[in-house]
Amino acid sequence: MYEKLLNISYYVGFIPIYWLGNLISHSKRKKSHHYFQALAINFLLFCSFVIFLMSFGIHTFIIYYHRNLALAIPLEISFYILGCLLIICLIIWLEGIISAIIGHASRISLFPRWTRTKFLTVLTAFNHAFLILIIIVAIHASSIAQNEIEEAEIFLLYDDMGYIPRWVFALGFYRDSMVATNRFGNHSVAIVPLNNNTIDYALENGRFIFVSSHGVDGYILLQDNIFYGPANVKNNISPSLQYVYLSGCDTGLKHAEWENALSPAYVKTFDRLSTTLEHFYWLIAEGPEVIHSLN
Repeated sequence: MYEKLLNISYYVGFIPIYWLGNLISHSKRKKSHHYFQALAINFLLFCSFVIFLMSFGIHTFIIYYHRNLALAIPLEISFYILGCLLIICLIIWLEGIISAIIGHASRISLFPRWTRTKFLTVLTAFNHAFLILIIIVAIHASSIAQNEIEEAEIFLLYDDMGYIPRWVFALGFYRDSMVATNRFGNHSVAIVPLNNNTIDYALENGRFIFVSSHGVDGYILLQDNIFYGPANVKNNISPSLQYVYLSGCDTGLKHAEWENALSPAYVKTFDRLSTTLEHFYWLIAEGPEVIHSLN
């Protein structure tokens, strides 16, 4: 029974603890097949994310330099690739943990030579540490930003496309949220879905608005694919509004109209296809400075 529980524990993340315990006690216990199989699955997960980042980078390059080709490729192709790879990992993980429960060796043996090296053990420990760090930061990022629009002055309005969780946007806006709460106090940041009500409220009460959405022909797309353009902006713009970032593709085709509708705020738009990578870079590198400089 003890051996079964030990084998199961390898598949649910206890390998770094087991490895650290052996390192501290200077013991070298014999490692089972399931120990090495769990290491191999961790390596497969790591490779899956590397492939995802490579495909994401290639897709970003295509968006920048080959508009027609980019429009012919599904926007979420990198995530489709990642999803397929994660399904493969899940199937192998389930096969391994079921084998551990019934007390048999897994029928699928991955990277038999590589799993005997310290590299995979260290990589597994790194993966676990990185995952724990992401979870901690995501929880903190979500907690310092409101999910209601009242009282806020700094807004991230997002289109989740029906499947992206809020914490992903909170994670990307983390540095900006930290600067904003230090500058304007608690409850000053709101990260909420993009719809008519939230964008109207943000324009009436905000100092800074980041709109994370798709764009078409100068319009931004709200949730449920509702078009929102400069003509939809009401006349009661907040006198404190100073910066509006419209991330949608081709929003710059109506840049003059947006500037006129949102005056005197600075409006950042794109007269081309824009990419997630450049928006993320702006949020990390430039956004905090912009928010800190707001009056």
